[in-house]
Amino acid sequence: MKSPREILLQRHRAVEPELDKIREKVVTAIGDDRASNLRAATASRYRLQDFIYPLRWQLAGLSAAWLVIVLMRLNVGPSTTLVSAMPAAKIPSPQIILASLQANRQELLQLIQPAEAREVRPPKMIPRSERHDEILTT
Repeated sequence: MKSPREILLQRHRAVEPELDKIREKVVTAIGDDRASNLRAATASRYRLQDFIYPLRWQLAGLSAAWLVIVLMRLNVGPSTTLVSAMPAAKIPSPQIILASLQANRQELLQLIQPAEAREVRPPKMIPRSERHDEILTT
């Protein structure tokens, strides 16, 4: 006894070459479509914009960091040359600097305090031997 499959194959053996031709046409058409789609996908996949777009926030952060570094580097340059170019003879003595700081403090206190509290007393000068005790007690 023959199986139903064998019966069907026997009936349609004459049509098999025509089916093979149709199958070849379909496979080549599908292959051409897939090849063209693959070429288009490959071309668009490797664009620079597609690579950079997901990294935009990271690149912006790195750019900002480098900008800050460059600006800081520009600000540091002239200040070191100014300090090294100043002659030692023009630097005032510590007593003069202290006196100018005290005068500056008095002027600031006069500007900040109200009119009734404007009487400014100069700080009393304490000998060095007694300074240590005052620092500990206050």
